[in-house]
Amino acid sequence: MAQKTRARKPWTASEEIFRTMPGRSFAVFCPAVAFTFAAVGVVNDLFSLEQSDGAHLVSKILSISSFAVLWVLLVYRRALRLLIPVAALQIALFILASHLTPPRNNVFTSSEWRAHVAVHAGLIIVLVLFSYGWFGTFFRMEGRRYYAAHTEIELASRLQQQLAPPIAMTENEVEVFGISVPSGSVGGDLIDALKVDGFLCAYAADVAGHGVAAGVLMSMVKTAVHMHLTTKHPPGEGLLEAVNHALAPLTAPASYATFAYILINPDSRVTYCAAGHPPMFHLHDGGVTRHSVENLPLAMFPDASYATVGINFKPGDILAIVTDGLTEVFDSKNRELGDSYLSRILIRLSSRPLQDIADEIFKTARSFGKIADDQSLLLVRRRENCGSVRCDVPYEDVALIQSPGLWFAKIPSASKALTFSGMEGKE
Repeated sequence: MAQKTRARKPWTASEEIFRTMPGRSFAVFCPAVAFTFAAVGVVNDLFSLEQSDGAHLVSKILSISSFAVLWVLLVYRRALRLLIPVAALQIALFILASHLTPPRNNVFTSSEWRAHVAVHAGLIIVLVLFSYGWFGTFFRMEGRRYYAAHTEIELASRLQQQLAPPIAMTENEVEVFGISVPSGSVGGDLIDALKVDGFLCAYAADVAGHGVAAGVLMSMVKTAVHMHLTTKHPPGEGLLEAVNHALAPLTAPASYATFAYILINPDSRVTYCAAGHPPMFHLHDGGVTRHSVENLPLAMFPDASYATVGINFKPGDILAIVTDGLTEVFDSKNRELGDSYLSRILIRLSSRPLQDIADEIFKTARSFGKIADDQSLLLVRRRENCGSVRCDVPYEDVALIQSPGLWFAKIPSASKALTFSGMEGKE
């Protein structure tokens, strides 16, 4: 679920590594950096042996390695505004050190020169080996962490795919099409539709958060819904109260889900309910009406009650339930897409297949801006009554052709009497 927060400069890929690094890994990373830059300090001293001595060498090793660790710490803590002051401090200390400890004027014989070079080379090798050891430990720790995180993401992704597969079903005169597109590898949206004793229930849920925790909550929501619909008669009565009562004691305070469903009775009456979910769009009579019900999200308060409304669902009508990922889309100028485009698409493509309508909605959202949240859509249409056909030839041999106001039948045999909505026609 998308959360509105204060605008902040996004992390780059390299900064993201430090932001998510555990403290234990960082504690191992710092000595690795210190030993690496200590070796750099020895190399720097090697190029100025005539002006150096033991004190100069130690000061170079300590100053360069200490500031290297300090730079890493600033990035880890994301104290970016301190980078310039620290850089100025480092330059000032180097200048001050050069005045407090003036360079020496050493004169070495060839044997002394070789001895100094050998000492520096040995020191460089030792420091590099220490650095290699610490970096090896760091990469092993981070490798295990990455593998665990990758396994969790893979598990959550498979769980989400199994819980929210695409929906394309037809029950009597009702068509249902739904699709959920996660913003990343793992989503927190759930769509579903099921038939029970002549009732059809289609719903969408938006679970707070992502990953395995969100996937577990999604599975709990779907299980609670299915259990209630298959055991309660008539199906759907007190649905959200039952689901909320089952979830609230089992979830953390920050875990919740918005929910919206429609329940179509055998006599085509429709009940609609929403729990903290965006409004439902109802295409009818050439226009679009938004239906909303003021209820709390699921899993917040165990004793919450949920109001429902009845909807007149006539032939040709379309109901659309969306999650906020399809409306809270922002372009490069931080302008929001909103939901008015949904009404325009429903009106313009009302006679097209539901999948075509869904494709156009997702295409519009993707072209407007970057996907920042999971995007889910559920479309339900009550088809027009096409009349009945009575014919004494096999039905599969009859080809029906429609023109404005008329039906025609093409039969591969002799003239046959047909009946279309009370009107009789001949081949």
